[in-house]
Amino acid sequence: MLHVSGITPALSPQAASTLHYAVAAAKAAGVPASFDLNYRSKLWDAEAAGSAYREIIPHVDIVFAGLEEAELAVGTVSDAEEAARRIAAMGPGQVIIKLGADGALAFIDGQLFRQEAMEIDVLDTVGAGDAFVAGYLAEFVEGLGAGERLQTAVRTGAFVCLVPGDWEGLPRRDELRLLGNPEPVSR
Repeated sequence: MLHVSGITPALSPQAASTLHYAVAAAKAAGVPASFDLNYRSKLWDAEAAGSAYREIIPHVDIVFAGLEEAELAVGTVSDAEEAARRIAAMGPGQVIIKLGADGALAFIDGQLFRQEAMEIDVLDTVGAGDAFVAGYLAEFVEGLGAGERLQTAVRTGAFVCLVPGDWEGLPRRDELRLLGNPEPVSR
């Protein structure tokens, strides 16, 4: 599994070239590649990011994006489903739109999936998107279905929101079941 983040092309022409090489090498080797648009306005402008995204998206298998990030690649859309379908039309078999407190939507091999968010007391959202992607990809490499992948992604992202910092709240696999547990005590 190869995973790349959208900020890479913004760093330098060499980083962009390396990204394209890595994606092509993965594809040639039959290794699935995923791409998280992960737009950062301090690194580059929206037009340049959208152009770079449109170059990369057709060559990857899985795309992750927030709704606003998706619009950089496909233009204004009416909702997350339209964004996912338009990105999928560019080539990837799996498009996952991260919707934060509204959960997630995925368009996978022509089928639509939705996952509600978990109700939590949010302390800090930094790192939630990266944790979401990690949870999804962990289940993808385990061969689990779309529903399980989305459920783990949402739970993993929620865990990170419970503590300050961007990685400090990342759960171990055995901790995922604790979130949303109706029992006040877990033994």
